[in-house]
Amino acid sequence: MIRILLLGLVLAGVWYLYRMVTKQTGAGPSAGDRFQAAQEANSGPETTAEVAAEEANQGEDMQECPVCRAYLPASATEGCGRPDCPIPALAAARETEPRGGSAA
Repeated sequence: MIRILLLGLVLAGVWYLYRMVTKQTGAGPSAGDRFQAAQEANSGPETTAEVAAEEANQGEDMQECPVCRAYLPASATEGCGRPDCPIPALAAARETEPRGGSAA
């Protein structure tokens, strides 16, 4: 019984010591206030430069080379480097097809 009581006292002492060490002073803003201020500051891009930078960070679609199974960007024109790679031919066909949809 005395062991359980001593264990409880040791745990309580460690807990209070931990609370005393990590206790924040009243001089600065609390963690909740700092989090809310950070959320308000990072609400979204505000200038065109920030919007352009955000669009530049977008990923690019990849396509698989049917010959070597390497993944290349969909806008690739060189291919995977093998002589029988069909990517350069596909890129040339993509450049010659008309843009803007169907002609009526």
